[in-house]
Amino acid sequence: MSRRTSRRPRRTSRFGASHLAGWLFADLMLVLFLVAMAVQPRAQLTTGTPDEKKPSPAGPRVLGQDFCEFMIPVEAAGLIGGSDGARADLVTKVEQTLHRKHPSWLHGPAMRDAEGRAKCDAMLKQNLQVGFFLVYGARNDTGSGVRLGKNAATAIKAGNPRFRQAIYRAAWTGGQGNGSVQLIVFFYQN
Repeated sequence: MSRRTSRRPRRTSRFGASHLAGWLFADLMLVLFLVAMAVQPRAQLTTGTPDEKKPSPAGPRVLGQDFCEFMIPVEAAGLIGGSDGARADLVTKVEQTLHRKHPSWLHGPAMRDAEGRAKCDAMLKQNLQVGFFLVYGARNDTGSGVRLGKNAATAIKAGNPRFRQAIYRAAWTGGQGNGSVQLIVFFYQN
C-alpha cells in the first residue's frame, strides 16, 4: 500500500506583523500614560481653621436646590405707583426677613414643613448670596399684580446687596395675600 502523504500547507499565524505592531503601540502608550500619571505631583491638601478667609471659587457659581419662601406685606399702591417710601419700606422688610425677624412671613407648603423651615433657617444663618429669586405680586387683577411683582423685584435688587448679582423673574400670584409680595429665594452654595 502506498501511503499517501498529504501535505498540508503550513498554518500561518492569524495575526500579521502589522497587527502585532498596533498592539505593541497601544501597550507602549498605556505604559507611557501610567508613567506620566506616576510622576505628577500629589494634590496638596490644606488644613486651616474655619476663621481663615477662603478664596473665592474660580469656577461657576452653584445654585442650591433648597429655597426660602416668604409672603411679605407691602404698600402695594405705593410700589405700583413708584413711591420711594414704598420701595424703602419693602427693602427694609426684605432685610428683616433675611435676618429671620419675621418667621410668620414664611409661606408655602415647603415652609410649613419642619424640614423645609430648618433648611431655610440654615441658609439664612449662613448669610449666603442670592443667586435667583422670584417675586409675585399678590393682587386681584393680573395687570396690577404683574406691575407690583416687577416693581418689587427691581426695588429688592437695587436696594439689597445680597440680591445685586441675582437673576429674577416677576409675575402675578392671584388675590391670595392681596397687597403682599410673595418672594422665593434660591441661594448660591459657593
